[in-house]
Amino acid sequence: MKKSWLRVLMCITGVLLILVGAFGCERTTKTTPAKKPATVRKTTTQPQKKPVTTTMTAAEADRVAACLAKEAVKVKGVNKAYVVVDTTGGRADAYVGVNLTPDVKGSETDKVKNEVERRLKAAEPRLATVSVTSDPDLVKRIRDLASSIAKGKPVSGLADEIKELARRIRPTTR
Repeated sequence: MKKSWLRVLMCITGVLLILVGAFGCERTTKTTPAKKPATVRKTTTQPQKKPVTTTMTAAEADRVAACLAKEAVKVKGVNKAYVVVDTTGGRADAYVGVNLTPDVKGSETDKVKNEVERRLKAAEPRLATVSVTSDPDLVKRIRDLASSIAKGKPVSGLADEIKELARRIRPTTR
């Protein structure tokens, strides 16, 4: 019985030593420091940006639109937000309708819309454009579009309405 425990203990110790050697602490050995070259040339390289993928499925576009609406409401001055993500043109465009709080007036409206645009672009890098409006008529149209899409109507079937939105809202390009 003692021999079997001793064998198990030796096996566990052996496995641990192998694991520590392979994955564990660095081995410390004394080495003499290498001589530095007489001249050191510093080179900097720019990190390569990964290409932005703009393809989204319809279900993913719905999920993204819901997340973007939640993000837009976080901006101070926004009461409600409605978002439609259009992926029909081979790129992703977001159309955002915002209901502003009563205290937002005049030039503050543009500041709030710009902040919404900035946040949404940061939240979803696949968006080519983000168009934000606070015009009550356009907000209603965006809300109706979002409702139709949520009920299962395909975005491609709403292409004319989305084109009209794009024409009436001046988009800001990345």
